[in-house]
Amino acid sequence: MSTKLDRLTELAKEEPKRQFFSIAHLITPEALYAAFGSLRKDASAGMDGVTYKEYQQDAESNVQALYQRLREGKYQAQPLRRVYIPKENGKQRPISIPALEDKIVQKAMVEILNAIYEQDFLDCSYGFRPGRGQHQALEEVGRVICTRPTGWILELDITAYFDSIVREQLMEMIEKRVSDSSVLRLIRKWIQVGVIDQGQFLVSDKGTGQGQTISPLLANIYLHHVLDAWFEEVVKPRLRGEAHEIRFADDAILCFHYREDAEKVKNVLSKRFARYGLTLHPEKTRLLEFGRYAEERAKKQGKKKPGTFDFLGLTHICARSRRGKCMCERCASGSAGASQRSPNGAKSTDMHQWTSSRRPSTPSSEATTSTTADRRTLRAF
Repeated sequence: MSTKLDRLTELAKEEPKRQFFSIAHLITPEALYAAFGSLRKDASAGMDGVTYKEYQQDAESNVQALYQRLREGKYQAQPLRRVYIPKENGKQRPISIPALEDKIVQKAMVEILNAIYEQDFLDCSYGFRPGRGQHQALEEVGRVICTRPTGWILELDITAYFDSIVREQLMEMIEKRVSDSSVLRLIRKWIQVGVIDQGQFLVSDKGTGQGQTISPLLANIYLHHVLDAWFEEVVKPRLRGEAHEIRFADDAILCFHYREDAEKVKNVLSKRFARYGLTLHPEKTRLLEFGRYAEERAKKQGKKKPGTFDFLGLTHICARSRRGKCMCERCASGSAGASQRSPNGAKSTDMHQWTSSRRPSTPSSEATTSTTADRRTLRAF
């Protein structure tokens, strides 16, 4: 399997516009069994009520039967089970849990599609990608702010991103690379399947079902086209100074040298997103002065300190080292060190609180990030 995926990777890299019309055959019994083995053993069950432990008792037979249904076209995605996790603001965030076999097939599909799309995704994207995570994203934030001529930060907040993705536009983006009808049919099944919410069967015409195994990849594909590639290929060549994007899933910041560039992008960004069914939160999407010279300019304007911004559940603060060098300090959103603004990093910390109670006590490198703030180690996600 790995050899076939390596060849897929080579072809995708060599021919950026190549369409793959025959990749469904890569979903083999071995690939499905490997996908099952990679799932979280303590994850909540979907509508089928089947847990990892129960499925494992006869895993080989179960996987073989699943493969036969896929091969014969009899596989059907089951409705998602809707649960709610608490948010820091007292509200609740809906999460959709798929059935175990749907997780298995989606995981196998993600492995195949990653071989293609990892060749397309840009370096500015860090979320839910192999070998990338919060550590690298936060390091890049510090690098761009402290070593590049960054003077302005545009903080982006997309309202209900996973629920707002326009499915037909998403499928058009996928079809630029994948034309295998079997693969496209499976993806359509997963994004169109309804949810069971408090005993009611609900169907929507938008979104990808946040909580599904394949949702993060689909979300990355969507924002790759809507934001990443557009910003890199269309926007940056038209700007006066340097500009950088740093994105983790739907959490993103844009960094600019000049204010005029930042304001120009901010003015067109809402229209750009609206073309794809997305809405920027009018209050949480904001432009602020930040960087090596922000503190000095803030004092000239009669302010004690420059503004702060939130990224990955951490509030970022302009600071200086003992030697006077630029630093980007971080503290948990909403803590005393972040008192200059109301926190809006809840979507990261909420998810961490919910998932940490459902995973083993030893955190993975993807689940946490360490950073120095007030000489304490803080959890970022």
